Amino acid sequence: MSDMSLPVRIGDDAAVLDLVPLASDMPTVEDLRMVLAAYRIRGMLGFRSRRAEVARIRREVTGAVHSVQPRTVVMVFEGADGASRRRVDRIARHVTRDISVAATNAVGSDTTVIGLVVMTGQERDLAATCVRHVAVEPPERGDGLVFHAADLRRANIYELIEEAVV
Repeated sequence: MSDMSLPVRIGDDAAVLDLVPLASDMPTVEDLRMVLAAYRIRGMLGFRSRRAEVARIRREVTGAVHSVQPRTVVMVFEGADGASRRRVDRIARHVTRDISVAATNAVGSDTTVIGLVVMTGQERDLAATCVRHVAVEPPERGDGLVFHAADLRRANIYELIEEAVV
């Protein structure tokens, strides 16, 4: 794992993945075992295609969790091709919950899995900033929670986690 560039980046949303620097480019905690997964959720897919896409996302992220054994997993789901915020949110909640369970089984309760729903370019920038903050200071709570990047305008991720947990 020493030659692996961290955070591990997987997914098909290059616009988000490119906004997050490698560990060598940012100050980090000692243990930066982190997985960043960024996926575009398309609106014009049929039921079977959408199910296949969600299954692929689960497989890829679960595989990364098993190989990296991260402390933090941040999953970004960006709406594309007319996907509604509601649909993206629903998919994000289901996948994040499943990955949270998989991470707990693979790594233990030390892993925190957070989902972010992104719908615009400005929200994408907010999500990237959030990922950089989480890389420097991994949250101790909030496992399995999904947030909308639009909410990051009013509060940082740690405040949102505290609001959700209380």
